[in-house]
Amino acid sequence: MGNFKFSMRMLKKEYKKSLVYTLTLALVTAVTFLFFNIIDNPHLMDAPQQTSQWFYTQMPFSTMLSFLIIVFCAFMIVFANNFYVSRKTDEIAIMTMSGSTFINVTLYLIYQNILMTFIAFIIGVILGSGISMCVNQFIYSYIHYQGAFFYIPMNAIFDTIICILAILFGQLVYTSGFVYRKDISYLLSQEKTNISQDERIFKFPSWIYIVIYLFGVVSLVMSYNSVSAIFPCFIGSMGIGCMIKYNFPKLFHIMKSKKWLADKLKLISLSNLYYSLRRAYILVGLYAVSSSVMIAIMIMQKDNPRELITAFIGFIVVTILILASIIYKYVMEATTRKLFYYNLYKMGYTYRQLKAIIKQEVTYFYSLLFGLPMVIIILSLIQAYLHQDITIHFMIMILAVQIISDIVACVFTYIAYKKNVLKVLEEGVRYE
Repeated sequence: MGNFKFSMRMLKKEYKKSLVYTLTLALVTAVTFLFFNIIDNPHLMDAPQQTSQWFYTQMPFSTMLSFLIIVFCAFMIVFANNFYVSRKTDEIAIMTMSGSTFINVTLYLIYQNILMTFIAFIIGVILGSGISMCVNQFIYSYIHYQGAFFYIPMNAIFDTIICILAILFGQLVYTSGFVYRKDISYLLSQEKTNISQDERIFKFPSWIYIVIYLFGVVSLVMSYNSVSAIFPCFIGSMGIGCMIKYNFPKLFHIMKSKKWLADKLKLISLSNLYYSLRRAYILVGLYAVSSSVMIAIMIMQKDNPRELITAFIGFIVVTILILASIIYKYVMEATTRKLFYYNLYKMGYTYRQLKAIIKQEVTYFYSLLFGLPMVIIILSLIQAYLHQDITIHFMIMILAVQIISDIVACVFTYIAYKKNVLKVLEEGVRYE
């Protein structure tokens, strides 16, 4: 069987993983297309302010923000690809042990990646076109502009194609490098190890990260204006990311060994949570940074309708993208725990208890994801309400986006997690 046919057959066999990855790429592509539409649509952008010297050209804030979000989308695509490839280590190891050369293994992954990227691009452009029309109508009505909301500049499509091709090239380079660098023993153990090594060059005590978080919180309380608020929001959110990786896992370990040693449900759920937090701390920290900083940017642009609405749309889509990435990573990690939950069942855990373990883990995870940044967000909104006259309606709208998106992500993660790890047991233990 040819390498191409074999890669397509394996792609079809693992259609669940491939489908989740493809839909993630499609969502990111749609967002990329949306913001290229905002950049390239002449009805949405003010002309750059030219001066006598070319390097003093001032681009509209909404254009710069759209560009930054596109860069962020590229990062999310690279992240999704890297994680997807790292979940295929067993296949790579088996092919290597079967005599496949480095080129054959690399082509095996490249064929799959190109096909999924192509499908994701088609879906993403169609979805992005629909979203762009809705966004055009929303922005036009907000700034009282009469225009054809269905207008989509062709440059948006070309720019999206160029962006995706550039990212695809980077993915192929990473894939070939991953296959070349990793030996068989690493590949076979990668999906089965739950050990997360501390790779810090400088190992600070855990209380330092709490101080960093509190410094950001106190800075918001002590003094406030819309521009300077970005810095404490960023610092506090960085503290959250470090606390998630280094503080809370230790706290859970202490709680397990002292308080909940006899609680067989919390003992398991906290162990899984310990692992999940250490694996997802970058995304959690990124979620905290993006949420708090984007809200600070919206407050800063409250007197500029066009920039404000662009920042608000960016806030929503960035929140959705990061939560989608967290769901994707969480669900893919859950697929490696099927045997773990099956062994728990053999040890005497009932189906209802296994569901309770999953519910506890997911609930605790999203409580931390939502609760820690919410302190910074609420303080930012209160300070802006007191000093910059933002409306209660604006505050409610921002909090509603945060709360609803987190609840939806939590429910979806729980359902997908439970379906992935307990599907094999459902028929036999449903009524136990």
